[in-house]
Amino acid sequence: MADETEKPDAGKEEGGSQEGGESGEGEDGAAPAAPAGKKKLLLIISAVVAVIGIAVAVGVVFFMGGESKHDDAHAEPALPNVVIYDVPEFNLSLLADDPTARHFIKIKLSLQLSKPGDNEVVNKLLPRLQDDWGGLLRQMRVGDVQGSANLHRLKENLLRRARQSLEPVDVQAVYIRELLVQ
Repeated sequence: MADETEKPDAGKEEGGSQEGGESGEGEDGAAPAAPAGKKKLLLIISAVVAVIGIAVAVGVVFFMGGESKHDDAHAEPALPNVVIYDVPEFNLSLLADDPTARHFIKIKLSLQLSKPGDNEVVNKLLPRLQDDWGGLLRQMRVGDVQGSANLHRLKENLLRRARQSLEPVDVQAVYIRELLVQ
């Protein structure tokens, strides 16, 4: 009986491998399996090579060619039109809540102008600008120049007054180079 139990198992194993036909066809069946494995291997290798090639191409575009063209396009138009004019520093007293306390402000400012020829016009109109800015700064308290929101508001007011005082000149921005409150 041991022989009978072994034969059906052996038959199932042999039958499982011989379902397609005789034992000779199993060898032929194994031969097509080997090229299919080679095809899968070639497919995997070609996919890996393609991914690496795409990654290299993207890296070259971003690191070598892409950013330099992008930076050059933005840098060239902005540089010829930018003119910075340094305004002489202001030393003024601020308003104080306490009459015994005296507070001073020392501020250095710069103007961004649109044309190089505007420097001469600003030199001629500088007393008007200093008077306007001096009136604005004398009205301020110490709290008006503390904090980022207040500094932003101060820059907006200085820019607005600079545009009014230097009307034929196109003032694009006001820069605070140094600010000291004492």
